[in-house]
Amino acid sequence: MDRGTVLYICFFKGATDDILPKMVSTLLNLRLCEADSGKLSSLLELPGSLLIVPQATLGGEAKGRAVQYHTDISKEDGLRLHSAFVSLREQEAAKAGPTVRHGSYGNRQVLSLDTNGPFTHLMEF
Repeated sequence: MDRGTVLYICFFKGATDDILPKMVSTLLNLRLCEADSGKLSSLLELPGSLLIVPQATLGGEAKGRAVQYHTDISKEDGLRLHSAFVSLREQEAAKAGPTVRHGSYGNRQVLSLDTNGPFTHLMEF
């Protein structure tokens, strides 16, 4: 069984390219994956994969009975930052070996996955 991480990513207004290297380094080195030994390992420490899913709806805020997305970055800037993030992530991962796949920004995506635990983490940069 292949191990890895599904990363849902959303950029908010004010996000710039400056934050991308820190995001990539943190997410590749953070110990979030369970190794065969049962210990938590990073993607760089175990053979595994990474799936990057652009998810603008993570920026939604409830207003009454509706959801608004006023804090999300513009679609053009979101596409640019997502593309830059994926490229940087692929470059860094290629040095260590994790397989990187990604969804396409701004398109409907269908995802099905099996997990071995309820490990979901929210990180803001």
